[in-house]
Formats: sequence, structure tokens, C-alpha cells
Amino acid sequence: MVAWTLVVHIFGLVFWVSGLLVSTVVLSRHTQETAVEAREALAGLEKIFLRGIADPGALLTLLAGIVLVLANKSYYLHARWLHIKLALVVLLIVLHWIVGTRCKLFAAGRISLQRRQVNLLLGAIVLVFILILISTLPGEVFLT
Repeated sequence: MVAWTLVVHIFGLVFWVSGLLVSTVVLSRHTQETAVEAREALAGLEKIFLRGIADPGALLTLLAGIVLVLANKSYYLHARWLHIKLALVVLLIVLHWIVGTRCKLFAAGRISLQRRQVNLLLGAIVLVFILILISTLPGEVFLT
């Protein structure tokens, strides 16, 4: 069961991060678009990628992660790498909220965004994802 839970955890992470990245790339393009119809279409795509891919991926990742920790509390709750990873996951949740909020507010015309701001957000998501991988894979070996 633990192996399948780990598969679901990784599967969810792939969907979560890919949904965030694609949404952010579309938002970046959205900031450059002037045609009303194109802006509406891009706003719709942002919503689809966030609600259809990133949100379910986040839910799968978090639920499977909780199950994994509960399956072996004595190991996981004492693993330094997990504490680092959990801090990074909290940061990814915050980035997810920022992307969702910015997409919604920008589509409604309530905020203005520069392409550079969105690209910085994209870079932050990539950096946090890489740090999660580093803290998990080599971290399990070196930070135990």
C-alpha cells in the first residue's frame, strides 16, 4: 500500500506543479494580449489549468503525503529532510494561492500585471519545485 500511496503522491505533485506552471505561462501571455476575445480565452485557460489540473494535483499530493507520514510516523517525524520539504510545500501552497488570486483578479480587470512580475512568479515555482526534489531525494540520504 505504501508504494501505491507514493505513486499517487508523485503523480499528484506532477499535476500540481505542471498546472501551476502552465497557468503562469498563460497568465504571462495574457498580460501581453490586447484583443478582448483573446484575453477572455486566456482567462478561461488559466481557470481550466488551475481548477482542473493544479487543484486536484495539490489535493492528491497533500492527502497521499499525509497517509505516507501516518504509515510510518516514527521515521518521518524525525527525518530532517521532511521538515525542510514541508516548509517548501507550505511555500508552494502560498505560490498556488498567489497564482490563483492573480489570475482571477487580472481576468476581472481588478489588478494590472507586468509580464516580468508573472515571470518572476514562474521562476519561484520552478525553484521551489527543484528544492522540494533536492530535499526529498538526496535529502533522504544526507539529512537523515
